Amino acid sequence: MTGTASTVAHRFTHVRAGHCASGSLRDVLAFHGLDYGRGPLSEGMCFGLGSGLGFMYAPVPQVTPPIYVVGRTEALEESFALNLDVPLSIRDTDGAATGLRWVREELERGRPSIVWTDIAELEYLRVRMSNTRHAIVVVEVDEEAGVALVADNDRDGLQPCSLESLARARSSSGFPGPNLHRTFVYDWPDRLADPAAAITRSIRGSIANMRDGGARLGGMEAPAGLEGVNRFAEDYARWPQTFGEDLPTILSALSIFIVKAGTGGALFRSLYAEFLSDSATLLDDAALADTARTADGLAEGWRSLAAAARSGDHETGTEVLAGVVAAEHRLVEELERWIAR
Repeated sequence: MTGTASTVAHRFTHVRAGHCASGSLRDVLAFHGLDYGRGPLSEGMCFGLGSGLGFMYAPVPQVTPPIYVVGRTEALEESFALNLDVPLSIRDTDGAATGLRWVREELERGRPSIVWTDIAELEYLRVRMSNTRHAIVVVEVDEEAGVALVADNDRDGLQPCSLESLARARSSSGFPGPNLHRTFVYDWPDRLADPAAAITRSIRGSIANMRDGGARLGGMEAPAGLEGVNRFAEDYARWPQTFGEDLPTILSALSIFIVKAGTGGALFRSLYAEFLSDSATLLDDAALADTARTADGLAEGWRSLAAAARSGDHETGTEVLAGVVAAEHRLVEELERWIAR
């Protein structure tokens, strides 16, 4: 561990976040002092600047529970760089030594490193469910001690993690697929791109995600975007017949997917609402502020669906979901009108 690498951890401030990727980006931007002159960007702003808004509904009979619902695109980290004109090298490898070397090299440059991990293999989380797309920030590597210090959205403060655990988490072939020690090497600029241009690009990206499906988790063939929202509602109506006595378990899983699985509490819609609100303030844009309120209402709809699912009330959920579907379409239409002005 070099002197430069060791100072990264001392200078790095981690704030607990609602989602792994947007929280990691927020922390790293704050570390580099990159903002728009009003203090560190919010997590929601980082989520939105990454064109994070998306949707995918996947029946996955090979796993438990046999469904998966997610409200973001897989390409958030990459889209963030594109929208802000930040050079990015996305590196994958089968070799643990190579993956660790990339992180060490970034730390020696004084840059914390965002990597993908599997939550099931991170010893400090102690969870069973696999997710190989969990982004964390590595801020120190001590090979003598065999320990790394990492920032994880789900924990306060920096977490010690053995290099063995970190290597397993970075080389996992769990759900939704291998993460191949993925390392995001951003070449951070001295200042961020023009906010109006970055916000416009990011909103265009989110519209494309919802209209065309976007980058699906693990490259899975599954209904996505607004088509996925519609398909989810159609299938949800038939869940009592599809799952029978397992329905309560499926509804419980749905509630977790919406409010607890690193989604910011409302299938990422509350994070997107924060992005729109912050963008409206930054650009002094009343129309965007109105759309932020639409996104807030959508987030509340998803929370209501989660509450119905948690209580096992499928019938009420059906009524709530009809409103959610309409609000998803309305949000995209309002974003399109904003772009077309």
